[in-house]
Amino acid sequence: MLVVSSIAILLLVLVALFADHLAPYDPTAIHMAGQLVDGKVLRPPYPPGTEYWLGTDQLGRDIFSRILYGIRTSLFIGVIVRGGVMIVGIILALVAGQWVGMLRDGILRFTEIMLAFPPLLIAMALTAALGPSLFTVTVALILVGWPDVVRLIYGQVLVTREMDFIEAARSIGATDFRILQRHILPNIREILIVAFSIGIPGAIMYEAGLSFFGFGIQPPTPSLGSIISDGRGYIAVAPWYPLFPGLALVVMVLAFNFFGEGLLNYNKRPNKLIE
Repeated sequence: MLVVSSIAILLLVLVALFADHLAPYDPTAIHMAGQLVDGKVLRPPYPPGTEYWLGTDQLGRDIFSRILYGIRTSLFIGVIVRGGVMIVGIILALVAGQWVGMLRDGILRFTEIMLAFPPLLIAMALTAALGPSLFTVTVALILVGWPDVVRLIYGQVLVTREMDFIEAARSIGATDFRILQRHILPNIREILIVAFSIGIPGAIMYEAGLSFFGFGIQPPTPSLGSIISDGRGYIAVAPWYPLFPGLALVVMVLAFNFFGEGLLNYNKRPNKLIE
């Protein structure tokens, strides 16, 4: 599972990096001239064929090219958002787990409040207030994604800080910061890696959801969510329009989910604590 998903993710990354060279058309180029088929002039959306491999949208834009660029957008959002979420969540969880007092109580209570609200609704409200764009979507998803990380890492910090080698380090005068840096973080790094990889498909799906409802990436920038949203009205006459970007989104999410699950199973093997 880990090997197959790794290969799939590598292919997706290569597609995202070389989308400029792989795409046969400009993803924003409009082709409204019409096609002559059996003596009749067809207007877009054009069906899949030799000219447009996966068909076009209602403006004649090549769906294959737009999917390639949409994969780039989704991967960028997934990695950047999850990276930002991990940084915020780890810092707050370490502070709450190591320093007891009002600061810890405040962090935990605020985390519980954030978990009580649907993340997608908060992200919609933030993007609506700030104006939908790539930057605001990234910021909004980071602001709503950190509570789950805090809850996960906080529990790991509590377990690790009660171990004997932590008490030994404290007894010889190690500061709280040194204990966090040299003893706690190295012993939870595998959990951090798994949490990062498993959270990427969630960020991708949130971005697709925001774009689907019109609060995410705005045209003409290709986004898998916005392509699927635009194709809803044409599903009866052009089923390829929402189908192919939907399949690309499914492949991306499954690849990262299987990768995270494979890492989790791999990390369950017996290991030695870093003292």
